[in-house]
Amino acid sequence: MSNKARYRELAVRIKCIEFEGSGCMFQPFTTEFSYVITAKHCLEGTDETPQPFEKKDIEIFSHNFGTQITVLDYYFHSEYDLAVIKVEYIDGIPGTLITIPKDNEEVGLFGFPNLLSAEDTANLGQFLECKTYFNYPEKHLIEFRPIPEVSNLMNGVNKTLRGFSGSGIFFKSNNNILLMGIFTQLKEEEGAYNALLGYDISSINDILLDNQLPLLIPEELLNFESYIETAFESNEGYINSVLKRNSKPILDLAPNDIVKFHNEKLYVPYNSFIEEELLNPKLWEGWASLLTYYYMEMSTLPNKVDFKLIRNRVEYAHNIKMFFTRNKRVSACIMDLFVHNYDDLKSNDLIVINTRDSNPGTKSYNKEKTKRILRNIDRADKERLIEKGIDIDDPEKLTDVEFIHIDLFQEAFSKHDEISSSSELEKKLKESIKEVFNHVP
Repeated sequence: MSNKARYRELAVRIKCIEFEGSGCMFQPFTTEFSYVITAKHCLEGTDETPQPFEKKDIEIFSHNFGTQITVLDYYFHSEYDLAVIKVEYIDGIPGTLITIPKDNEEVGLFGFPNLLSAEDTANLGQFLECKTYFNYPEKHLIEFRPIPEVSNLMNGVNKTLRGFSGSGIFFKSNNNILLMGIFTQLKEEEGAYNALLGYDISSINDILLDNQLPLLIPEELLNFESYIETAFESNEGYINSVLKRNSKPILDLAPNDIVKFHNEKLYVPYNSFIEEELLNPKLWEGWASLLTYYYMEMSTLPNKVDFKLIRNRVEYAHNIKMFFTRNKRVSACIMDLFVHNYDDLKSNDLIVINTRDSNPGTKSYNKEKTKRILRNIDRADKERLIEKGIDIDDPEKLTDVEFIHIDLFQEAFSKHDEISSSSELEKKLKESIKEVFNHVP
């Protein structure tokens, strides 16, 4: 599904007596109901023309699903022009992530402007491409402008955008759209400067918390079960079954526990691109695998508050970290981490690499091999490191870190694929896990 198609799938048209607007759907982790998020004034009117209304007056149309949506209840923000409408459960709402406001980025809206009033266009909706300019964290406001300008000789900004209020503001990434906020108003009531305002999406969670409703977290981040089903399926023989059996304890954890713990690092250590990949099954299949291997050897799992995988070796303890990357070679990942995130690498860390699109030929780099790879860092990057006081050619400055690819475990397991006894196979798999962790080639 293209990003443009996803905008329309999430958009709805809202009518409440004399006022019309737009909104976007979101599916929390429940099959009892769904959400429609919108601007409060689309329901209760404006300060100049307020209107009393009841729940039965709210009409919501999803033109993508070809249906009118049944309203169960509605909730207002105590201060901001925001509303959450609880509706009957809608099967098939695309999984959506939320994101923090970002300056100087392209965003998109899809709504149902009043100008499209003809019978053959009213229900088609309109996509609006915009760019963010500022965000005001103290007021939870995002400022953005249409690209290109939406006014013309016949219609000003005010008239052109009437009916767009309540539309979701989505940040456009390569593979997904992330819900950043809700469009609520023009910065100046006549549309001067083409400046638009919306509230960031964190304010919607304020409404949900106040009313003890599920927060804006997609189902894909709340359970490892579906990822366990596919994480081990490339293994031959009974290996898949034995690993799945041993993975059951990780069901006490959830992908979102990892998201919350690593939030300062944009969700998973080191790489900002991960934000647009949080619904990528391969990311969480990698975590399901790593947590299972860790549990099989250690008989314990990290706790949700301090999500660290600490493991003792004979000579030292090391911290196991996961790195999900679009790089196709482990060596490229190593250089990328040392250049851009040197301070996050600690002595004796073991970094498990999970590549998005490739199966690298070389899957492990012990401390000595890592040092040799770092000699290939180009001069410009070395100069940037030196400016920060880091000379990677100085042995005292070179952090001792080891790297393995997540598929190295699978390769180690393959020599046991003809064992038919599950107890013997489990014993051999545990030995292989220990060997991979202890002796990085």
